[in-house]
Amino acid sequence: MNSEIVHESLGNGILIYSIVFTAILVLLHLAAPRFRRVPLLARTGFASFSGGFAVAYVFLHMLPGLIESKDSIGAALHWDFSESHFVDSGVFLLALLGFTIFFGLKRWCRQERRKSREKIHWSFLVSIGSFSIYNVVITFTMPERIALDVLTAAIFTLAIGLHMMIIDAEHEAHEATLFNRWGRYALGGALVLGWGLGVVIGEHSVVAAAFLSSFLAGALLLNVFHYELSEVSDSKFGAFLFGISCGTVILLLVFFLESGVK
Repeated sequence: MNSEIVHESLGNGILIYSIVFTAILVLLHLAAPRFRRVPLLARTGFASFSGGFAVAYVFLHMLPGLIESKDSIGAALHWDFSESHFVDSGVFLLALLGFTIFFGLKRWCRQERRKSREKIHWSFLVSIGSFSIYNVVITFTMPERIALDVLTAAIFTLAIGLHMMIIDAEHEAHEATLFNRWGRYALGGALVLGWGLGVVIGEHSVVAAAFLSSFLAGALLLNVFHYELSEVSDSKFGAFLFGISCGTVILLLVFFLESGVK
């Protein structure tokens, strides 16, 4: 009976944290037009800082987590299949797939924008659609991240939130009217959809959450590099380095505290 109570309390805690973290990300999308009016957030240094923070999270937590997710996948599958090289490589192949798909979409959108005004609208629609899928994956995997560790899930939310602000700024720069009219609501709605799916079926699908986390790692890596490195003249290396330093210090501090608790 006591174990059931503990399990239920843990489940309620995951639900509450997932609601809070998802709500923060949704509000960032909805408030995107207001952020554009804040001088500090409109500077390229902020974009570079955000990119650096996200890069630190990907390299220090997300990519190492792929190795741990491989073990979870193996445990969920048949024991003989879990020892195969496919499981070892599969999570990294999915990360590569996420990287490649988003690179192709971004390249296509950039080429379409140069052709005509009609093509610009179409490329904007494709971009919002692809990032809506991106957002669904983010919040679908949120309950699993919280179940593993609340602190790193909070840092993940911070890194993704900073990253989303830069993505929203680019969407608004290309199509301010469309983005403010419906684009930001589509992105926010995708977060809610992903959260709902994660709460309903994510808990019962460790394999799906692990695979989608792998895909997300590759997509996030591409998007961070795209927004930080695509416009080299506008990037601020000092701010980028500061973002990496802040992300690294925070993550190492969390790792140190958790190792001390254990």
